[in-house]
Amino acid sequence: MTSALRALDRLGAAATLLLPLFLVHFGGIAEGCLDGLAIGFLLRSALTGSWSWTRQGFVWPALIWWIWLVLCSLPRSVPVTAEAWAGLMQACLAIRFPIAAFALAFWTLQDLGTRCWLRRLIMVCVLYLGGQMLLQATTGYNLFGDPRFGDGTLTGPYDKPRVSAPFALLGLPAALLAGAKLSERFDGEWQKAGSLGLALLPVLVLLVLAGQRMSLATFLLGTAVCAAFLPLLRRVAVALVLVCPVLIGLLAVVSPQAFDHLVLRTETQLGHFAASPYGQIFNRAAVMIQAHPVLGLGDDAFRYYCSNPAFFMPGPLNIQPDGGRGTVCVQHAHNHVLEAASNSGFPGVGLFSAMIAVWWGTLAGSARRGRLLVAGRDFAWRVGLLGAAVLHEWPVASQSAFLNMPLGGVAFLLLGAGLAEAVRDRRECCFGV
Repeated sequence: MTSALRALDRLGAAATLLLPLFLVHFGGIAEGCLDGLAIGFLLRSALTGSWSWTRQGFVWPALIWWIWLVLCSLPRSVPVTAEAWAGLMQACLAIRFPIAAFALAFWTLQDLGTRCWLRRLIMVCVLYLGGQMLLQATTGYNLFGDPRFGDGTLTGPYDKPRVSAPFALLGLPAALLAGAKLSERFDGEWQKAGSLGLALLPVLVLLVLAGQRMSLATFLLGTAVCAAFLPLLRRVAVALVLVCPVLIGLLAVVSPQAFDHLVLRTETQLGHFAASPYGQIFNRAAVMIQAHPVLGLGDDAFRYYCSNPAFFMPGPLNIQPDGGRGTVCVQHAHNHVLEAASNSGFPGVGLFSAMIAVWWGTLAGSARRGRLLVAGRDFAWRVGLLGAAVLHEWPVASQSAFLNMPLGGVAFLLLGAGLAEAVRDRRECCFGV
């Protein structure tokens, strides 16, 4: 038994450390690492008979949300359609992402060596993504020869503009950690604050150059959340907000196409939201939710049922009599609240929101305790992980699907890292975890 547990622990540590690397490239392998963490953690719990983690306050809301999602995904007609079977299968497997985060929190990241190496690897990933973005911004191409996207936005190491979201998510805690480490060289308050600003500014500059409005906006939001917990960051956060319009103005000179995408297209879409693609997606999701307000349509409902003629209606935005028919349909609803409502109705939204709120509260508590319990860089890391969680789950943001890879994997990796700090506090304070 002991040798089996040691082997399992080594495999868990390996999966943990490989996860951030494969989230940057080879998302399929990263998903395998997440699955391996979830399965390994459940197996270890069974071998040791240790299931006390299921009673922790930030675990059971996820279990309740998942059970409701599975119930809402049960087939409701005979014969059962392929879409219904697919939705049920995905709902049953949805719990693997939260379980993987709990595996990080209760298992692999309770080891100091694994915890330190994970931070280093996340820093490496941020430097790699940022370096690819900078290279493409200056030369027009990334390391693989891919140019900017057609609308002028940066693609980083990819062939499509999907680098800014993971870069913002990983960049916030990584920059705060680096800034806090740099600040340890100084004694003055302004020098320490300047160290944080020096670490955050390159992330902000690259997000402006990337030309993706939502990643930029949520990064500033996450920074503001961090400033509420980290006093040294407050002046820095104000300075970043003030310098942001200047950077955007310079973008009009450096990359007019990216400026158009970041500013002019945003202005157009906000001014004519109902006619924009996002407005049409919202409208169709609202029609689906109105038709199934209690149970929704099951997991991944928007993908499978958006093109159903039963939902070709004007909707609350009253766009056109048929709501745009099938032309508005995409893979997901681009918002986690809309996704939860279309999947599992208004009760599902309540359970999903409660789950996220509990996670935020746990990370916030860890950040507050960190001011007293841990060193400066560890405190900054905790605060950054809280900011990343809020950044990713802000309810009015345009988002990828909740469990979509690789961005969902990045979010659950950082969630697990943040929850691990809370678990560590409780164990050290003899709270019985």
